[in-house]
Amino acid sequence: MTKRLTLRVEESPVESGGRVRVNKGDIKDHDIQEGDLIVVSSEKKDILVSIYTDEMIEEGRISIRVEDRKKLKVGEGDEVEIRKHEKLLNKLL
Repeated sequence: MTKRLTLRVEESPVESGGRVRVNKGDIKDHDIQEGDLIVVSSEKKDILVSIYTDEMIEEGRISIRVEDRKKLKVGEGDEVEIRKHEKLLNKLL
């Protein structure tokens, strides 16, 4: 089973979606690499995005763009879970 990581939302002013940013320290022990597809989950919804590291983001936080925050129905300080996206074929093997 894929490890899940809980992070607090930091609002990014970028309108488009599809990418999130986290501190490198948050993902180093979670088999997640920069550019990987991850699932971000709120209480309402799951979305699939690419993850990138940024030292300007505090550990324990995730910068989520406007479009993706709307989909997840989350705001500044809310908690979301992230996990590495597993392709269906990999799950079946």
